[in-house]
Amino acid sequence: MKLKQMTKKKFVSWRRVSTEKQNASGLGLEAQKNIIDHFVESENGVLIADFCECYTGKDLEGCTELQKAMRMCKENSATLIIAKTDRFRNVIEALTIYEKMGGNIYFCDLPHSDKFTLTLFFALAEREALLVSIRTKQALAAKKAQGHKLGRPKKCKTDEATTASVSKRKKEAAEKPCNKAIWSVVKKCTDNFTKLTTPNFADAAIMLQQMGIFSSTGQVLTKERVRSAYYNLRKVYGEELYFRRDSADYRLLLEQGYTDAEIRKMYRDKNKEIRNNNKEKEA
Repeated sequence: MKLKQMTKKKFVSWRRVSTEKQNASGLGLEAQKNIIDHFVESENGVLIADFCECYTGKDLEGCTELQKAMRMCKENSATLIIAKTDRFRNVIEALTIYEKMGGNIYFCDLPHSDKFTLTLFFALAEREALLVSIRTKQALAAKKAQGHKLGRPKKCKTDEATTASVSKRKKEAAEKPCNKAIWSVVKKCTDNFTKLTTPNFADAAIMLQQMGIFSSTGQVLTKERVRSAYYNLRKVYGEELYFRRDSADYRLLLEQGYTDAEIRKMYRDKNKEIRNNNKEKEA
């Protein structure tokens, strides 16, 4: 008797950000890619193509990369995978794509969902958004009735206020013992952040659990939470740039004509500049 060879499930991913600033930083797209890679691996699948774009608009037909991703899925009998349901604005958009794909779509934050689940999820989300809007308006009206002045004060330097607020939050996050422990353990388990693989994040999670470390919100640190915490803490502790060939920044530089060696040198030079600047500040 001949055994049939098991073939991996094929996926095509679509990633989107809304603003050029998000697109230029690459952080939003990279975060979506990390989520997608994790779920493709968990489904024992293979990612055959990836489409990403920067788009803000009311018409999904304007999402040219989404249309390309859908066509590739149909041509290759693949599943369209999307990191988050919030890439669509409402239930109508989500169900439109669901119908066009014949249900062959995978949302990482709502895996294995059918049409009913998807409809219910978006309906609850839209209702919660409406309730939040109502509560906010009521609270602002009450404040105004009490004589409080609403809105931004005249001649307010928003850039300075924003910078101060970000600096304060980063300092608070940097001083939390759980964050220090997570950063230190991940650094050890990933060989100084050069091997950011799922098994290494799993090892870090086990080590942190054995140490009795929980997340900043008191949750048990699973490999998914450790991975998420690491990417968030890079903004707190990680001034240096980490060279990764699967990052959006790396792919963008390749598209601009840089070689792998040239990109590595750019990272080394930039990190050397960062370290020198830090030494000058300490002095």
